[in-house]
Amino acid sequence: MNHLGTIELATERLTLRRFEIEDAENMYYNWASDPEVTKYLTWPAHSSVEVSEAVLRDWASQYDSKEFYQWAIELNDLEQPIGSIGAVKVNNDTESVTIGYCIGKEFWNKGYTTEALTAVIRFFLGEVGVGRVEAYHDSNNPNSGKVMAAAGMEYEGTLRRADRNNQGIVDAVYYAKLRSAALDEADGYDEAEAEAKPAATATKVIGEDGIARNVISDETMEYVGILAKLELSPEEAEAAKKDMADMLDYIDLLNELDTTGIEPMSHVFPVSNVFREDVVTNGDGSEATLKNAPVKKDGGFKVPKTIGE
Repeated sequence: MNHLGTIELATERLTLRRFEIEDAENMYYNWASDPEVTKYLTWPAHSSVEVSEAVLRDWASQYDSKEFYQWAIELNDLEQPIGSIGAVKVNNDTESVTIGYCIGKEFWNKGYTTEALTAVIRFFLGEVGVGRVEAYHDSNNPNSGKVMAAAGMEYEGTLRRADRNNQGIVDAVYYAKLRSAALDEADGYDEAEAEAKPAATATKVIGEDGIARNVISDETMEYVGILAKLELSPEEAEAAKKDMADMLDYIDLLNELDTTGIEPMSHVFPVSNVFREDVVTNGDGSEATLKNAPVKKDGGFKVPKTIGE
């Protein structure tokens, strides 16, 4: 695996970034102090902003590690974190990560958690190169399972009395997504090759200028090359990666256009059928047409030669 640490990711409505100590109040008031949010989690609701600050100081001390993954889920419209998502377990032996997340009650049922989880899954499969991304939830909290399924994870089974959270010993319902799953569907792959390569993904990364840009990984470019049955040289692959990223950036730019009230069209310009059926009415009008012709011949008019004098 190619561990990258907690790098900034972007989605349509969210920014996934490192926590800062200044986020303590938002963390406390937006989600960490709510017992309903932490009901099925393994840590109790925070009793004060100072507790939230202590947690953030601990996370900040670990951000230098390439194997530490803990993101603040920041809502772009609000410009403040509304939850957290991260890898609660990294297993290098099995090339797998276990994801955990929570979000403020005010922001439930709006698709934010699914959006964040989908981005993190793509990051781990496509950029880090893990073979398995998993998550699990208390069987009494099925809504969390709906989030996992919506993010493309598959239900694998329920381990009875296999976990402990704020409710005590509980059943753990497991979901997972494998790196090889998408590759197995592609023609031309053998099983060993499919197990060795991640699925094709694009990840948005925030640059120093604050602009989110698409980044195409080497694994993704190799995947695309195999799908297209092309053998790309290193120079060709680098050029193709840049072209693909630029294309996706331009699509993102087009998606920012406000098309409210604009009727969808199948073409850029209005198109109408210029053909008509030939319908003969009142004869062909040849007599009237030839009335003023200088020379008539065989029901037509004769013109002077222009070639072959």
